[in-house]
Amino acid sequence: MKSALLAIISVLMTALAASAGDVAEMRPLGYSPDGRFFAFEQFGEQDGSGFPYAEIQVIDTETDTYVEGTPIEVMIRREEASIGEARRQSLSQAKALLEVRKIGDDPGHLVAFAPIGELTEKLHDLRYQAFPSFYVSDGIYRLSLQEFDAKGSDLCHSMDVNVRGFALSHAEDAKPDAKREVYRDKSVPKSRNCPQAYAIGGVVTPGLGSKAPHMVMVQVVSLGFEGSNLRWLAVPVKP
Repeated sequence: MKSALLAIISVLMTALAASAGDVAEMRPLGYSPDGRFFAFEQFGEQDGSGFPYAEIQVIDTETDTYVEGTPIEVMIRREEASIGEARRQSLSQAKALLEVRKIGDDPGHLVAFAPIGELTEKLHDLRYQAFPSFYVSDGIYRLSLQEFDAKGSDLCHSMDVNVRGFALSHAEDAKPDAKREVYRDKSVPKSRNCPQAYAIGGVVTPGLGSKAPHMVMVQVVSLGFEGSNLRWLAVPVKP
């Protein structure tokens, strides 16, 4: 247990103190029937204010870009408001966009999930089976994440934050040495708020027979008001 805690502290930075920052929960909303679009929500209480927030991201899996009009972000600036209220508002605002693309017709499978509460030593590596089954079969893969120093905004520099980018590699389980890089940051967007560290948080895969990509759910530790916050992003990966 001690070594697991040390690994978390080392990788996710000492800024993730017990009383500082906030950690967003994540829920997949699924794919469109053709696999072209994928959506998920994240939500929590903002550090400092305690205001509930909710966000829905809709991703074009072919271009790895946000669908126009997203992310949809809601924050309710009332102390008595609940996270559930923020989630209902964000889902209401996204309803037409999700329905026209029939997102959720294929709910997908959350085949791997490692939130920050899971005290694992392997934050940068994950082995998963693409289709949930009691029997180990074909379609077993490995993911690995690499971090590197990246250029941040002037704000990050003024806050003395060591900004980090990331890259993802993917391999068949039977051929781990034949891994290929499937994503690498070319630049770090301001929307990540001075990212300090990353971890592989899970994988969502489409229904059987779909040609949609696997969605790698990456946790991002970024600059918050009282400490470091944890948010999520999704990276499409073709197996």
